[in-house]
This record gives sequence, C-alpha cells and structure tokens, in this order.
Amino acid sequence: MIKHLTAIIALLAGGYFILSAVDNFDKVPQLNWNLTSVTIALLTIVLMLFGIGIVGSIWHMLLRDSGILNSWKQSQVVYAISQLGKYLPGNVGHHIGRVVMAKKIGIPVSITLNAMLVEMLWGTGIGGGLALLSLVFFVDNQMPALHLQFTPMQLGLGVVLLLSMPWLGVGFLNRYSPRLVKRLAGRDVIAAPKLSTALVVALMFILCFVVMGLILKLQAKWLFGVNEGSVFELMCLFSIAWLAGYLVPGAPAGLGVREAMMLLLMTPLLGAGTAVGLSMTLRVTSTLGDLLAFALGVLVRKFSP
Repeated sequence: MIKHLTAIIALLAGGYFILSAVDNFDKVPQLNWNLTSVTIALLTIVLMLFGIGIVGSIWHMLLRDSGILNSWKQSQVVYAISQLGKYLPGNVGHHIGRVVMAKKIGIPVSITLNAMLVEMLWGTGIGGGLALLSLVFFVDNQMPALHLQFTPMQLGLGVVLLLSMPWLGVGFLNRYSPRLVKRLAGRDVIAAPKLSTALVVALMFILCFVVMGLILKLQAKWLFGVNEGSVFELMCLFSIAWLAGYLVPGAPAGLGVREAMMLLLMTPLLGAGTAVGLSMTLRVTSTLGDLLAFALGVLVRKFSP
C-alpha cells in the first residue's frame, strides 16, 4: 500500500513539474553561453563532485567509528561507484550496490548497513533543521497563508530538536522496533556514533547543503542573470526539495519530486521561468557529477594496486 502511494506521489509530482515547465518555458531566461558561463557551469559540476566526496568521507568516518579501518580511498571508490544505482527504478540500487561492494573489500554487511542508517538519520536531521529555518524565514514570507510564527527561543528549540532526532530515532528504533532494526541493520541494535563523530558528520552535512546553495547561486546568476536570493536562502529552500526527493521512495534520484518542490518554493523568489530553468540545470549538473564520480571511482579501482 505504502509502495503504491509513494509511486503515485512521485508520478503526480513529476506530472506537476512537466505541466508547469511547459506552461512557463517561454519565461525561462535565455542562456547566454560565453567563456564565463561555460566556466561557471563546469565549476558547478566540480562542486557537485566535491559534495559527493564529502558524503563519501562521512560514510568513511562512520565506518571507522564502528572499528573498520579501511582506507579513505576505498570508501570513496565504493561510494562513488555505487551512487549511480540511485538512478535505477526504486531508488534503492545505490544502497544495495554499496552493501555488495563493501562486502567484497571485507566490510561486514551489518556494519555497512548500520553506517548507512546512521548516515541517513543524520542527513535527514540536518536537512530537516534547514527546512525548518526555510519555512520560518523564507517560505512564510512568500506564502503568508502558512502563518508560521515562532519566537527566537521556540525556533532555537525546534532546530535543536531536529538535530537531536537522529539520536532519538536510534533510541526509539532500538527499544520499540527490534525486529525492524534486525532487518535493517543486520544486528540487534543500531549503534549510534560517538559524540565527536556525530558532530563532525553534522558539520559535513551542513557543508554539503552549503555547496548546493552555492551551485544554485552561481547558476542563477551566471546562467540566467538572476541575482535574487542569497546562498543561505537558496540552500535552505533546496533542503525542503532535497528532503522530499530523498524521502519519497520509487523516484530514481528523487527525479520529478525534487524539481516539483524547487519550482513551488523558488518561483516566488526567482520567478517561474528561472525556477524551471534552475531545476533543470541542477538536475543536469547533479547527473554529470554522479557520472564523473562513477568514472573516477572505476579508474581508481582499476589502477589501484
């Protein structure tokens, strides 16, 4: 039932984006290709590759926290190659691929699954915190009907709560869903990382979102000639779109869902045409970044001793 529901949501979101893109295609600013814009476009692909490397490093840190002393290069190769699996239907191919590849280099399945679960919990926690900031400071101003009003103390407590959700989620699952934990993590409990590791992981996830905000800012300014929106604002708005695409299973790499949310959230700030164009250029950039990471991973694995 849930599988069918998420598939319907993904289809509806994709349909909404396609219809909106067709309606607003004539409003998309014309891309003015020159040396500067081409350089910026290439730079954003490199930044996307950098972001992929950050998440690969996060996984490496979580493995080391579990006592696995494989090399940073091995972790990056496994992560970079397996990531391409997210474009397969079902949006789970990258998870399966990482488990299989990690097992081939001697990492137990249970530890790989545990590290991946912690990675997901911390990533969604950070994304949720940024999404809350976006709802309060940006979306509320664009969509007054939401009427979100928080005091600074309430906002601070809300962000702290969201950042604490990974720990709370681990404790809840371990206590109340032991069968699910056994099925997901391959062990009796999900092992939370050390506090120092968790804090560094949180900062690295924040850096990932900063990179995405910078990519959006560079593309909006240099490809579409739009100066509205700071890196912080675009980063926070994107966090909502990322969460939607990440949490809706079935959509390969969040395809359609992320674009629909970007269009909805960024139209009041950038205009419908720019929001359509930016969602499309970001999809191209992220796909090229994943392909480049995959190619580098294959080359490193092939020529490594």
